[in-house]
Amino acid sequence: MKKLKSNIGWLIEKSDYNREFLSKRYGKSRNTISNWCTGKSYPSTIELFDLALLLNCEVGELYDRLEEEA
Repeated sequence: MKKLKSNIGWLIEKSDYNREFLSKRYGKSRNTISNWCTGKSYPSTIELFDLALLLNCEVGELYDRLEEEA
């Protein structure tokens, strides 16, 4: 089974934005944004595309695919 590793936190850090801005933009708690950054939860499809536009990247760059160990 494949897992996803979030790159959102790293992309936020190298952008002009911060987690508080994203929390307000998407109407989400700071905890939810933190969970997006750690891969504990995921943005909706619409949020993914908007986030990629905001962070100046492709949607596929928001995550890396990892092999899960058996």
